[in-house]
Amino acid sequence: MLTATIAVTALTAGYVLGRARLGHRASNWAHWLRYGPHYTRQNWRWWAAQPVFAVEIAALLIAHPVRTATAWRHRNDPPPPRSPAPHIRRVTPTVEEPTP
Repeated sequence: MLTATIAVTALTAGYVLGRARLGHRASNWAHWLRYGPHYTRQNWRWWAAQPVFAVEIAALLIAHPVRTATAWRHRNDPPPPRSPAPHIRRVTPTVEEPTP
C-alpha cells in the first residue's frame, strides 16, 4: 500500500512539474534577457541567466554531442555563396488579327 502511494505521488508530482514547464520558462526568461533590453555584467539578472545557458548547453552536449560540437565549430562561418539569379526568357506575345 505504501509503495502504491509513493508511486502515485511521484507520478502526480512528475506530471505537475512537467505541465509547469519550469525549464522552458527559465529558458524563455534568459533568452529574453539576451535579446531584450541591454543587460550587462553589472546587472544581477545577467549573472542569473548564465547558469540557465550553461544547463542548456550541457543538455545539448549530452543529447547531441556531435551535432552540438559541429554547430559550435561552424557558428562564425560566412554564409554560403548565393546561387546565380534565374534567367527568364522574355517571350513576346503574338497578337492575332480578327478575321472578318
